[in-house]
Amino acid sequence: MDLSFQPELEQYNITYKDANGKPIDLLPFVAENGTNLIRLKLWHTPKDGQNSLNDVKAYAKRVKAQNMDFLLNFHYSDYWADPGKQNPPEAWKNMNIQEIRTAIYNYTKSVIEELKMQNTLPEIIQIGNETDSGFLWDYGKVWNEFDNNWNNYAALVKEAIRAVREVSGDTVKIMLHHSSVENAVFFFDKLTPYNIDFDIIGLSYYPQFQIKDLNLVQLKLNQLSLNFKKDILMVEVAYPFTLEWNDSNTNYIGDSSQILKEFAATPEGQKAYFNWLISTIKNIPDNRGIGFCYWAPDWIAFSGNSNTSTSGSSWENQCMFDFNHQALPVFDSFRNN
Repeated sequence: MDLSFQPELEQYNITYKDANGKPIDLLPFVAENGTNLIRLKLWHTPKDGQNSLNDVKAYAKRVKAQNMDFLLNFHYSDYWADPGKQNPPEAWKNMNIQEIRTAIYNYTKSVIEELKMQNTLPEIIQIGNETDSGFLWDYGKVWNEFDNNWNNYAALVKEAIRAVREVSGDTVKIMLHHSSVENAVFFFDKLTPYNIDFDIIGLSYYPQFQIKDLNLVQLKLNQLSLNFKKDILMVEVAYPFTLEWNDSNTNYIGDSSQILKEFAATPEGQKAYFNWLISTIKNIPDNRGIGFCYWAPDWIAFSGNSNTSTSGSSWENQCMFDFNHQALPVFDSFRNN
């Protein structure tokens, strides 16, 4: 699960409940119900105070105390990074390319050293978030007029990986993250000549943005495994349990055209989707499918003045808790697999 919102949401004293309506402590509950890895995003100098290194360090201690693994998601930005925006930290603007390479190396190394010192070294480290178009624009941009800039992107990634390896050796797995199942082959083909030292292909799969042909999804996953001989982690996935809403925010999903025809937007449909996803991952050739990570299963509607969402959540119908904040049947998929 990606629980990156928890350090912020906990400030609002939200009550999560089990399926019977009994209040729970979220982190121990998910650990006891089949979750074995927590993903946390990290921003360099967060503009709204969310997910600083201190936040990540504090929550990582709690994750490890529950005997769960920890995945660190470097955004290399002060805010959200994705294929449409990859803004460098303000502190790195106006640097030249060599200065940027030094900055990413020094920053990455200092973060990993701090985590190692408190005995919360991640099991997996993600170099950039959804870097289809590169990252640290324009230094490492590989999109549109920067299509011939793969050398600079690869060099920046290598500097980050070098920093991780110097601190952790081979004990930490390195992941590169692409936002699209159907387009990832092209991305990793482009990187192949650079011999980047990484272990895991990370993928997002949100049906509203991507292909809805489930046979084609399986085909693309199999192709990635066979072509690149890397483990595959579906590092961002989610599915709605309803098309309704529980606050004044517009949700990312609110129409049946955005979901898969095979799985209704119901609690049982959500569970059935994850059972399909787990089966699909398990059938990736050579046992390369290592798992999935539910994105923001905790981002329920709430009252408060959150910087993330001023009147609630745009995600509450894709959570693993219903509008009464009770655990949904999708937890069965975690417990049984």
